[in-house]
Amino acid sequence: MNEPTPIRGRCLCGAVEFQLTPPTDFVAHCHCQSCRLAHASAVTTWTSVSLDRFHLSTGEELLRWYRSSACIEWGFCSICGSSMLYRAVQEGHPESPRLNCMYVAVGSLIDPIDQAPRVHVSFEESVSWLHYGDELPKHRAKTDEEVEDPIDSQETVASDLT
Repeated sequence: MNEPTPIRGRCLCGAVEFQLTPPTDFVAHCHCQSCRLAHASAVTTWTSVSLDRFHLSTGEELLRWYRSSACIEWGFCSICGSSMLYRAVQEGHPESPRLNCMYVAVGSLIDPIDQAPRVHVSFEESVSWLHYGDELPKHRAKTDEEVEDPIDSQETVASDLT
């Protein structure tokens, strides 16, 4: 049986490089305010693997962690500032990220990922000026509860532009 081909990722400047060993746990588009602010983007696409399937290849000493709450840290390159990683450091976060996983921003991957996104999460926090034309389910927070797309009509989009 062949070993799966690692999926490589890195920061913008290339000083921090890492690998994920597939299969990944999931791929999801997150719309929460924390992800938007951490990535200066309307949405962040995430995947995860267990810690034994995540490997920092280079730049471990350049990786910095910002603790945004008692339970969560965000990993970024200290040279270029690229925000690439997310991890739970203790239990108790309301969305229950797993302690034994590394969450990786899919945008930081330089190799193709092993699966397509399957869901939008925290969709109730999505920006009002961007419409998603896909048929993926849209969930409240990190739950299975589906929510309506608030901008399914052109009237909403047009009113946001005035």
